[in-house]
Amino acid sequence: MNESVLIVDDDAAVRKTLSSILSQAGYVVETRQNGKEALKAVEGEYFDVALIDIQLPDIKGVELLSRLKMKQPKMITIIVTGYPSVDNAIKALNEGADGYILKPFDPAQLLETIKKILDEKNVEKIRIFMEMEKGNRFTESFKKPKGSIFTG
Repeated sequence: MNESVLIVDDDAAVRKTLSSILSQAGYVVETRQNGKEALKAVEGEYFDVALIDIQLPDIKGVELLSRLKMKQPKMITIIVTGYPSVDNAIKALNEGADGYILKPFDPAQLLETIKKILDEKNVEKIRIFMEMEKGNRFTESFKKPKGSIFTG
């Protein structure tokens, strides 16, 4: 496993805890303390997953999620919050969040959630690849043979 995770949280203790849990599980981890730093990070590096605090000092987590998705559409985004509400959950899902984790979080549940979402995304990638391969085989049978009398 070499998936990379971007942790965006203004609380240093949360960043350190998440980083430790994910590093020990084999993920490559980067941390940022605010939205501005996170946006800068995704300009120069690809991340498989972003864990985003919903309450950041410079931008709302849901808005950051949307902006990160514009820069890296395939990145999995998970909102992490100590302020759960139905409104926050709906906003996060409407902006394309792949998950929603409550603080304080159970490390095992956190890892399970990330793994499950990554596995689902990988299955989708394989399905798309298989469909493309099927389409390529289909179009191969309609190509002109060499020396064909057909033109155009």
